[in-house]
Amino acid sequence: MSKTKTEVTFVERNGRTLSKRTAYYENGQIAEIGTYSIGQHSWGWNVPVGVVKTYFENGQLKSELAYNESGVLDGDCLYFDQNGELIKRLTYSKDRLVKEEILKEPEVLEEKF
Repeated sequence: MSKTKTEVTFVERNGRTLSKRTAYYENGQIAEIGTYSIGQHSWGWNVPVGVVKTYFENGQLKSELAYNESGVLDGDCLYFDQNGELIKRLTYSKDRLVKEEILKEPEVLEEKF
């Protein structure tokens, strides 16, 4: 399924206008929650600021990515499987990967023919 609806609210923080977004799948489950700022170019509100969470269609958390005020990865980025188990942790410092932990190999779903 694809995302079909996105709710946006605007907030002011430290003199900046940010857009808080919640995107939904067709089934009503949340697909993504995050806060974004306008980039250096004026073509869109596309720079993530703070924590951005994505979800599987079943409602389980898929990823939690940490961005700094400049919109670069900074801190722990967590990845989960469809059962909600943490499978990978990446740690960034100003968009540079400094640590990678694979906690569980992701399950591969077999296709039935």
